[in-house]
Amino acid sequence: MTNDIKLSIILFSLIICTNTLIGGSPANLPENMPVHTKVLWGENGVLRKLKLAPNTRQEELQLRVKMLQLHQKIALGSLGTFFYQSYLGKQLVDGNYENLDRHSSLSKVVWSTYMVSASLSYFAPPGLKYTQKFSSMKIHRLLSWIHFAGMASIPILGYNIGNSSPNERNSAIELHQNVAYATLFTMSFSALLSFLPY
Repeated sequence: MTNDIKLSIILFSLIICTNTLIGGSPANLPENMPVHTKVLWGENGVLRKLKLAPNTRQEELQLRVKMLQLHQKIALGSLGTFFYQSYLGKQLVDGNYENLDRHSSLSKVVWSTYMVSASLSYFAPPGLKYTQKFSSMKIHRLLSWIHFAGMASIPILGYNIGNSSPNERNSAIELHQNVAYATLFTMSFSALLSFLPY
């Protein structure tokens, strides 16, 4: 066998291996995918059946990177705005109603940007692998359930303040404030974890 033929066989084998690892059919999907990822991106996932998935695994991974980078940028913007909104909320609790309208307007900005950011993460294609090991990203994902629940309930709790009787008003404000602080804390900790290497 000549060197040219050997080289061709080696190159062909490398192309097949690369296509198997990075591109090709969805059969190359990782094990241990989260349930929602499996429903959306599994071999028979919703996005594949609707023909919305990219053609190759490599394109999926590129899309994943773009979506998660955008998720991170929007989430940080949402977090910064949420800090400012919380500061204004504390002023309201202390009796300074000068920024009531601004606090209310920012709630729509914070909630909308948060939900866009969460959607980018939730709907992103699967990663290369999912391990059972404990990691900062695993804690990040667990915390996301807490701050998502908080972010979903904060507008309802804020609405309840305006509709509560004078006797219930203070407890409605306290509940709204406590849920907002817990959400802000878990979002902040989650953001910090996303910058850690493990």
